[in-house]
Parts: sequence; C-alpha cells; structure tokens
Amino acid sequence: MIAATIAWLSQDIFQVVAMGFMLAPEFFLLMLLYGLVSGPLLPHRVAGWVWFAFFGGVLWDLRWATTPGMSALINIAAVALVYWVWNRTPAGGRGALLFAALAGSAIFMSGMAHYFAWSVPSRAAMRLFLIQQLITVPFLIALGTLYAYKARKTNV
Repeated sequence: MIAATIAWLSQDIFQVVAMGFMLAPEFFLLMLLYGLVSGPLLPHRVAGWVWFAFFGGVLWDLRWATTPGMSALINIAAVALVYWVWNRTPAGGRGALLFAALAGSAIFMSGMAHYFAWSVPSRAAMRLFLIQQLITVPFLIALGTLYAYKARKTNV
C-alpha cells in the first residue's frame, strides 16, 4: 500500500504540473490493481485494497472534483471487477497478459467516466483524454513485466 500511496502523491503532483494541457494518468488505480493481483487473494487483504481505493478516490475528489465520491466509486468498481475476474480465472491463466488486459480496461473505463463527468465533450477534451491514456501505457507495460518477473520467480 506504500507504493499505491506514492502513486497517489505522484498523480497529484503530475496533475498540478500538467494542469491545462493534459489529465494526470491513473497511477493510483494502476498500483491498486497491481497490489491486488500480485499477492494472495485473502478476504481481509482484498477488503484492505477496497478501502484504500475508496479513501484514495474520496481524497482525489475532494482535491480535484466537484462530486465527492465519484472517483472512489470508480476505483472500488475497478478493484471489485478485477478481483472478480482474477479470482475466477484458474491459476494457470493468471499472468501478465491477463493483468495488462484487466488493468488497461479499468484505466480506460475510469478515464472515460471522468471524461464524461468532468468535461464538455470537445476536440480539446478528447485530446487530453488520449494523452492521458497514452502516457499510462508505459507504466502498464512496466507493471505487467514486473508481474511476469515476480510470478516466474515465485512459480505462481
């Protein structure tokens, strides 16, 4: 959870620096999903990630949004959906590719929800959304690679 906290702070700083020409990538949500799938799926551990997603989303909304709770709801829905799919996938199918597909989909859906809720659809807003999504891709690849390396070392 320390890495997710650092990701939240990094995302906040990135939002301050990039304000006006791009939206901050969803570093926090990406780290939440990585933390969820990279360890055992014990009920108390999963509940901890859900609560962390909630509090991080509420803090983000209080800092940047006018609708407190929207990011919290998006984060919780993403964590729950990824957990649901990950838990129902046989252990042999849980790999870096599945993580990348689930996390990439969650990041995209989160970005779309924020796009429709916070902006007036326009060419400029679409450009900001696309830049946000493209900047997230290298971080998604890095975490997918880290997951693959970790899974190989632990023979999961």
